[in-house]
Amino acid sequence: MPTRPRSKMHRRIQLVFGLLLAGIFYYEFSHREYEPVVTPRAAVVLADPQVVADPFERLLRSDPLAGLIEARSRHLRDVRDYRCRFVKQELLPSGMGPEQEVEVWFKQRPYSVMMHWVRNAGMASRVIYVEGRWTDSKAKDPADRELMVCQPGELARRLIPSLKLPVHGSLSKGSARRSIDEFGFERTLGLLIKYGELAQSRNELNLEFQGETRFDGRPVWVLRRRLPYTGENGLYPDRTAEIFIDQEYRIPIAVYCYSDLAKDPANLLGKYEYRDIHFNAGLQEADFEPANHGM
Repeated sequence: MPTRPRSKMHRRIQLVFGLLLAGIFYYEFSHREYEPVVTPRAAVVLADPQVVADPFERLLRSDPLAGLIEARSRHLRDVRDYRCRFVKQELLPSGMGPEQEVEVWFKQRPYSVMMHWVRNAGMASRVIYVEGRWTDSKAKDPADRELMVCQPGELARRLIPSLKLPVHGSLSKGSARRSIDEFGFERTLGLLIKYGELAQSRNELNLEFQGETRFDGRPVWVLRRRLPYTGENGLYPDRTAEIFIDQEYRIPIAVYCYSDLAKDPANLLGKYEYRDIHFNAGLQEADFEPANHGM
């Protein structure tokens, strides 16, 4: 019997600090106006199909959706973990957020993510998520059962070093368009495939190979996806998506999503860039232990 009051008290403490974090996040960011940061990129060049020898490129050209499915299978087969620098900017319920830079460690099994914000941290400066490790079985909403460990920003950290928050809770939805359990190349490809297959089944898919260019000094192939986007509560996540597939890694190292056809930076919904990628870095379960990060 005595465990029940403690459990209720723990929930109340989490709620209080969750509200505190939300207040700090609102104070720090809601009164600022940010401009979308879309750096001009090199022109896209369409190579002559007659000289294409790479089987994967031929697949991307002839059937881009099948190419994405092949890319996901190859990635799952060959990659156990990686480290990278993740740059993102998203349109949030409060408006356009700042461009953020995040150091990320990722492990495929068990699905594990450690994010450390190094520029423009928001509600949290560090977050660790390990699939299935932290759960709240008594949460009323099933969406609130899966938890992540968060290290608050500098102001809130003076009061509490870390706390567990729902991965799909209201605080997470207010600070990011995509949740931490959607991070990574495999799940990014999974989302591209999911909406591609959905649109294809409805005869609404427009997914085309555009050519090749360079991103972050690396040669990439460019895909463009167009969907009948109707808004945030619609069936599809965006009107236009530009997808950069690394020619060596065979995965999307940059994705830009817009609410219009013209890809006007003012209509940016989200940009996601993966830089300085180091595959199969030998990450261990201990690397995703909160205590090892001062949490």
